[in-house]
Amino acid sequence: MNSIFSSAQRPLSAEHVLSLRPLRVAQLTRGWAVDVTAADLALVAAPVDAARRLWAGRGYLGATEANRGLARMLEDRPEDFGAVGHIVLGADAVEVQSHVRPFGDSLHVLGAECIDGMQRLKVIADLRHRLSYEHLQSSVIRLEIFCGPERERARRVYDVAERYLNASTAQDRLIRCPNILRLMHEDWEKGDFDPRRGMTTGPHGLRFSMADVTSALACLSADPQPVAANLAATPEGREALWDDHTSPVYRSLFHGRMTPVGVMRAVEAWRSAHSALAAMPRRSRQGYGHLIDYAPELICWKACRSLPRPLPLHSLHGPKSTFPWEEAIERDLPAVTVRTAASLVARYEEVRPKRSRPYKSEAPELDLWREIAE
Repeated sequence: MNSIFSSAQRPLSAEHVLSLRPLRVAQLTRGWAVDVTAADLALVAAPVDAARRLWAGRGYLGATEANRGLARMLEDRPEDFGAVGHIVLGADAVEVQSHVRPFGDSLHVLGAECIDGMQRLKVIADLRHRLSYEHLQSSVIRLEIFCGPERERARRVYDVAERYLNASTAQDRLIRCPNILRLMHEDWEKGDFDPRRGMTTGPHGLRFSMADVTSALACLSADPQPVAANLAATPEGREALWDDHTSPVYRSLFHGRMTPVGVMRAVEAWRSAHSALAAMPRRSRQGYGHLIDYAPELICWKACRSLPRPLPLHSLHGPKSTFPWEEAIERDLPAVTVRTAASLVARYEEVRPKRSRPYKSEAPELDLWREIAE
C-alpha cells in the first residue's frame, strides 16, 4: 500500500527522488518523523555538488571543531551520533510504500532540500569508506521532513534557530560530576550549594555559588603551584577548569573527599582575604600595586600559605580536624594578606623592572605568578 503527502501537483517521477529504508515512519501534524540509520544516509551528501543539489544553506565547512567532534562521535560512539540533533529536510512530496518484512517500508522524498543537518550528512559521507556498513547501521538518526507551507515555516525557523538557543557551557555539565552531585546532597547546615547557572538562593537564603567555591578551593589547594588559582581567577579560566573532569587540576579540587565543612572553610578564608585586599588604601594600588586589582587570587593563594600557624591544607575537608580554622581565618589571615600583598608587589617590581605591557594584561599571567610566588 502506498501513501503520498505532496505539496506539488506533479508526478513523482518528474524529479530526483531520495529513497530511504526507514526503521520507523510517523506522519505528524506538520510533517514526517523518520528514523533511519547512518548507513542509509551514507550517499546522500557524497557527491561534490551535494550542497547545491540539496539546496543547503551552506556547503561543508571542513574540519571545524564541531565537525571533528561529530566525526569522532560517529567513529567511537555511533549510537550517540543521532542524539546531537535532528536532520531537517524539506520536500515537494513524500511517498511511503509498505512492504512485508524483511524488506520493510521504503520512503521516497521528492525534491529533497536540506534545511538543517548538512554538516552531519557530509560527516557520514566522508566516513563511509572508513567505517563498516554494520558500524553505520548502529547509528540511528531522526529525520524531520516538511512539505507545503510547513516547509517554508521550517526554513524561516531554522535559519534563525541559534537566536533562540541558550548556549551550553562547561558549568552546565558539572551536574554530571558524581563528586559534585554527592556534595550537593550533603548537609550544608543553614545554606546550600548548587553548581548550576541560573539558580536562585536556597530556602535559608545562603547559597555557595560554583564560582566562589571554585576560587576558594583553588586558593586553598594543596598544590605547591598556583595553577588552579590562576584558572579560577577569571570566568574564562573557570570554564576551562570545569570543562575537563579528568584533568589533574580539576580532580585536585573536586574529589570524593570533599565535604561541606571543608568548602565552607575555604570560602570563609577566600572571603576574608578578599575583604582585607579591598580595605587596602588606594595608594597601595599604584604602579606595581596594580597586582592587587589584577591578581587578587594569587595574593589569596599565597596568604593562605603564609600564616604563622600553617593551614593544614591536606586536611581541609576533614570534619574532625583539630586545627583552629576559624581563629586562623578571622584573626590572622587579614593581616597576613596585607603583608603578602606588599611582599608580592615588591617581588613583581624586582623580577620585571622593565615592562612593555599594561599591568592589566601582564599581572594575571601564570608565568608571572610562578615567578613572584617562589
